[in-house]
Amino acid sequence: MKARAFFAVLLMVLALTPTAALAVLNVGDPAPDFAIPDTAWVNHHLTEWRGKVVLLQFWQQF
Repeated sequence: MKARAFFAVLLMVLALTPTAALAVLNVGDPAPDFAIPDTAWVNHHLTEWRGKVVLLQFWQQF
């Protein structure tokens, strides 16, 4: 159930993202900032980890 809610929020974020933010990125360009909630529904922004390696793992629970 939490996974479905997570993906619903993710889809809403992507749907509300301005089209300019969806421009093609080139190698070496910084990633655009985005926010994504954790399991406690606290939003975390990519800029919080600026300068660090970030691994995003999307998985589905069956």
